[in-house]
Amino acid sequence: MPISLKYVLVSVMSLCGVFLNAGEAQAMSLSQMKTLAGIPLLDLRIDAVLNRCGLPSAIVDTAEVSQPRQAIRWKQVPMKLSSMQWEIIYSRRREAGNHENGWINPHPPSRACLAGLSGLVLHAKGNVGFLSVTKRPDNQGYRTSYDIPKDIYVAHQVIKLTGRWKQGVSIASLQERYGKPDEVLDSEGGTKHYRYWVVAKQNQMPVSLHAVDFEVQDAEKVCTQYTVQTSGVEFVQEKLDALLRQWERDYVLD
Repeated sequence: MPISLKYVLVSVMSLCGVFLNAGEAQAMSLSQMKTLAGIPLLDLRIDAVLNRCGLPSAIVDTAEVSQPRQAIRWKQVPMKLSSMQWEIIYSRRREAGNHENGWINPHPPSRACLAGLSGLVLHAKGNVGFLSVTKRPDNQGYRTSYDIPKDIYVAHQVIKLTGRWKQGVSIASLQERYGKPDEVLDSEGGTKHYRYWVVAKQNQMPVSLHAVDFEVQDAEKVCTQYTVQTSGVEFVQEKLDALLRQWERDYVLD
């Protein structure tokens, strides 16, 4: 199925970092979101993450045990991982668990990307390719292609992260800093997720969207960790699509 050029342009601008302020009232701004530790790692390929952050405590492979694994190496370090989703765990101590479906670092893990955090978990989607758009030789439109890299580290992209602070932050402090959340979602065990939607636009067209959740223990009103999700996560992409449809109605369609 051909890919709409409009969505190609959105993807290209997002990758190029063409962001402007949303131009409308939103609780958390893009610049505020960028102050959260780990944000520069979003959308990176795992090879770039490992080059920047070093080896983690563990890589959890979420694929079923029956799924095939590849024997791979990162700078002479052997691993056996699938092409499905991974969770890359950075911690200030060695991982004590037994991740039979993944890899555990037998040595002290790197702390290069843990400034201000006690832990960081990166969720990486597998089989992510690169989209290219080329003009047809006959100049009759454009041709799109989507190529998945053979290097399994390059084919995995960070779509979500969870950061754990060294010390908890009160919900009062969070709201003083970011304003009231756009949504408050109930979770198990008396936990609430205070969600902020962060949208960036180019000439009124939405080009990126993030869901920023602060996990709050309702009884204590204290947040110990946050999660940021990109449009690589389905429900965020669905909301971005809705924003694009609204933009079309407001600025494109007669």
